[in-house]
Amino acid sequence: MSGLDPAALWALIADIWRGGRSGTGIGAGAMMRNSLILALGVAVIKCTISMLAAYALVWFRLPFRGLIYGVILVPMFFPIETRILPTFAITNELGLLNSYTGMILPITASGLGVLVFRQYLRQMPHELIEAAQIDGAGPMRILLDIILPLSLPMIAALFAILFVLGWNQYVWPIMITTTSQDHDTLVRGMAYAGFGGQAGMVLALLSLLPPAIVVILLQRWLMRGLTAGIH
Repeated sequence: MSGLDPAALWALIADIWRGGRSGTGIGAGAMMRNSLILALGVAVIKCTISMLAAYALVWFRLPFRGLIYGVILVPMFFPIETRILPTFAITNELGLLNSYTGMILPITASGLGVLVFRQYLRQMPHELIEAAQIDGAGPMRILLDIILPLSLPMIAALFAILFVLGWNQYVWPIMITTTSQDHDTLVRGMAYAGFGGQAGMVLALLSLLPPAIVVILLQRWLMRGLTAGIH
């Protein structure tokens, strides 16, 4: 690529974007869309479920909540690569092969978000919640008006981490899209195109942009979230 003039370089990128030299049946634009759907789906779903689960575990008097919390954390010790065959079998039984839902949901089955949010919520002053309850606020109002605004730095930090985690997925998208190239991601496209050629380097460059943009945009929130509760 170093020997290309700017016009030839842009022509090469445009060709790969449309699929002319990407090495797959779809272009880099479609692969980037698939990667964004996967990464955003993992980050949004995981942050939402984790916040709700942690909120219930911390502020509600659930029976056996210690046991429930332990069960939620179990998948952390078994990443999807170690349980890929039973996960694939269940996904196949549910009819989710070659679908975005099948790509996203199994990756969200982890207790990392619940662990982070639970520890964060336990540090919040109980007086805030008690005052809101005295004023007649219900659980949803407390969550929306108090918990979420105070948790924005942690949500942003976890969102950035989960976005990068979803973006970098390789093995599971290959397993789940058995007969469809329409769901290929940029990470998979790089393997198709080869890392030594021009197409592979262009795809690698494109694959770096969205995670870098997310981290740059959320860097202030990321640092606040990661350092929250140290003191």
